[in-house]
Amino acid sequence: MNTDHHAFFIDGAWRPAQSDDHFDIISPRSEERIGRVPAASTADIDAAVAAARQAFDHGEWPRLSPAERADYLTRMADAIARRQEELAPLITEELGCTLFLSQVYQVVSPVMSLNYNAEIGRSLDTSEVRLSDLGPLAASSEGGSIIPMAGASLVVQEPVGVVAAFPAYNFAFPAVPQKVGPALIAGCTAVVKVTEPNPLATFIYGDICEEVGLPPGVINIVAARAPEAEYLVRHPGVDMVSFTGSVQTGARIAAACGELIKPCVLELGGKSAAIVLDDAKLEDALPVLIGASVGTNAGQSCVALTRLVVPAAKYDEYAEALVEGFRSLKIGDPMEADTVISPLVTERQRDRVEEYVELARKEGATVATGGRRPAGLDRGWYFEPTLITDADNDMRVSREEIFGPVASLIPHHGEDDAVRIANDSELGLSGAVFTADDAHGFEIARRVRSGTFSVNTFAADLGSPFGGYKRSGIGREHGPTAYQEFLHYKTISVDPSRQLPEAVTAGVRRGTGPGTH
Repeated sequence: MNTDHHAFFIDGAWRPAQSDDHFDIISPRSEERIGRVPAASTADIDAAVAAARQAFDHGEWPRLSPAERADYLTRMADAIARRQEELAPLITEELGCTLFLSQVYQVVSPVMSLNYNAEIGRSLDTSEVRLSDLGPLAASSEGGSIIPMAGASLVVQEPVGVVAAFPAYNFAFPAVPQKVGPALIAGCTAVVKVTEPNPLATFIYGDICEEVGLPPGVINIVAARAPEAEYLVRHPGVDMVSFTGSVQTGARIAAACGELIKPCVLELGGKSAAIVLDDAKLEDALPVLIGASVGTNAGQSCVALTRLVVPAAKYDEYAEALVEGFRSLKIGDPMEADTVISPLVTERQRDRVEEYVELARKEGATVATGGRRPAGLDRGWYFEPTLITDADNDMRVSREEIFGPVASLIPHHGEDDAVRIANDSELGLSGAVFTADDAHGFEIARRVRSGTFSVNTFAADLGSPFGGYKRSGIGREHGPTAYQEFLHYKTISVDPSRQLPEAVTAGVRRGTGPGTH
């Protein structure tokens, strides 16, 4: 498998980069160079956007039916499925996550996402006839209006246009179809800006596009540094941005899109709370509290349960159990089957985690376990799973996303206090509650301001909307609502005294709602 790249996938083929700049890709487990990709110049960005623009404005893609577009997605899913065995080790080598995670999620989720959106496309209906008479709803205002109270319209949904897609490094390979799948079904074209530390697997999507005969320009793939990435966001040929990453970068993208009146979908950070109620059994909650805080991708997950909010009366009991649990997790080579805690993606990210742990000490918290680089692992960016006790919700380690194997243990004094603590955050991406009463757990879930939530588990329902409240983002991915982010509504009307042409209404569903008939 080629891991040294000198070209970008633009307009259906690999085009040599127009710059000598490049990224060296370093393995988090060995600290050795494992590949290289070029870094785009603005000329490369212009070429990628121009190809996507041409494919959207003049190509066949937006003019195919959703069912025809679905056939391409199915073929892409099949092509990925055939490569899963070779892709999983590459993803682990460049990201550092465990091979197990690569095998059961990183290479499986893209197949699922593409097939899911293909199924959406095969039943997608983007037109409706709306015949209405709103006169009865105008009360005594009969007459006197220059706008007719009756209407006869065809309402259609049309693709937004060219989408700039920015996946995050922690699940970079699955994020491409997660973003691009619904965009393609909607009829959009895309420019994908790969992640800097681990772009190698994502570049394979170019080969897959060639293999399945995807029309030129529908998907374009580039790598870029921050100035060129911002140039892509602000490019006049880009109609929409889909970004996953930090709140800080997301805020800059939102500001740029707001300035340009350009729609965006932002999936940003999280600082999710796991609420443990007094009636929960420790032995039932403990595996989830460990696995969903530090035990997945070394805590490099936006939905990680990093605030563990437990009853004050049982605080010491939970602290002791969590310390024991954290210490039981094997830290080591992510290629080994029994490894749980893998290295962090870059040396810089490990430095960031170390800084937060030191900050916790300065804030008066206790590092109950972990908090340092593990002994005996001299190569690789490893960090021990770390539990911060004597923590409160005002500490920075309890408020800011660390993106590493670190969790804060926070006491609560009853469920109202627990909900208050969970909601006392600028972020609202995910969370969970543990209780002996499932129905009551749903009541707690409705009180917590987050986009996703779990009861007595930590679940990711990829067939339902995913996104955040507050500073955790704008818009939704996954599920049957994802493609709607990439569509505009258009209303085409005639004089209500005339009938809509039969040629445009044949087989089109009738709209419903107040005043329609």
